[in-house]
Amino acid sequence: MSYIRKITNIDTIYILVDVEEFEKNEIIKFFQTEKEKALLGATSNTSYKHLITINGLSFQLLPNGSQGYAYILRNNGYEVKIAQKRAKLEAFFPIQIRISSEYLWSYGLINSWSLIYNWIVETFGNIIKNKVYRIDLCCHIADIDLITDYDKNYKGKFKNKELFYNGNNPNAITFGSRKNKKIYCRIYNKSLEIQQTKKKKWFQEIWQENKMNISNVWNIEFEIKSDILREFNLIEFNDIIKNLKELWKYCTEQFLVKIDRINSRVERCPTNKEWQEIQKAYNNFDSVGIIQRNKQINLDAKALIPNIIGNITSYSARTGELDIMQVFNKIYKDSEIYFKNKNTNFETEVKNKMILISQKGEK
Repeated sequence: MSYIRKITNIDTIYILVDVEEFEKNEIIKFFQTEKEKALLGATSNTSYKHLITINGLSFQLLPNGSQGYAYILRNNGYEVKIAQKRAKLEAFFPIQIRISSEYLWSYGLINSWSLIYNWIVETFGNIIKNKVYRIDLCCHIADIDLITDYDKNYKGKFKNKELFYNGNNPNAITFGSRKNKKIYCRIYNKSLEIQQTKKKKWFQEIWQENKMNISNVWNIEFEIKSDILREFNLIEFNDIIKNLKELWKYCTEQFLVKIDRINSRVERCPTNKEWQEIQKAYNNFDSVGIIQRNKQINLDAKALIPNIIGNITSYSARTGELDIMQVFNKIYKDSEIYFKNKNTNFETEVKNKMILISQKGEK
């Protein structure tokens, strides 16, 4: 069997946080005041984004909340949900954090967590508990057939499985259910996803550096949720860090196993040789960044060009202008009118987006 090129990482993680005397923290009043401003701005301008900066991190504060959490802060690295007050339920933590795949792939799991951990301490006070309630482990591989006869060639603890198509070609399979709090697995064509969405094209640079066929990369991703984490007695972030290998082994050796169907009885079929390599994916996992953040941003910017050109040529066709410089002049004039009607300007809008996109937490 030839060597399988594979790349592993944590793609998303959700963490609950509790802090000392949360209910007495004066910062909650600040969030309430700023949320009122966000709601007022969004009411008069649907594209309005209310930005706040606290202890070196900038966020967009949403005008709405979600169940249990009154305030939602977002930037390109984190989503932080904050309760208005501590709930009576012991299992409820007043702060919920999601770390984005962009940060996890550029800074690594430990560094991404350290940044937001320190920010929470500075903003809310000492952290007394943290609890991971979902972590997504993924493995990118190229030129491996994971789809053919999928209904016969997989065994495991899952109850549901489903096949998805792109036109006439299968492009994804799923195992388990997203509705429960256990494990949900997706195996899907990552190359096709990037081609269709035009997002995260920086993955292609990672694949090229690892000598992978960038036109045929698949992602094996396990969403591991609270029930399974508790089953392994994995509660806090540090517990998870120490046991990533064991979690991956459980996912690929018990929950889902690809077999060579050489016998009518599943239990007598050997594990597929390529799958055996996949089972080892986290044996030497190192939680460090894989691609620099500035490269991510630059590659994502270039990925916008096709859409920009498409919009500009459509605009030109409607205005009847063929000279590109004249088109830019027309766009400039129409943009000035647009920004005036929205009570903003180009510089302000760009600076706001630069803050959210390039956020690194410098003070």
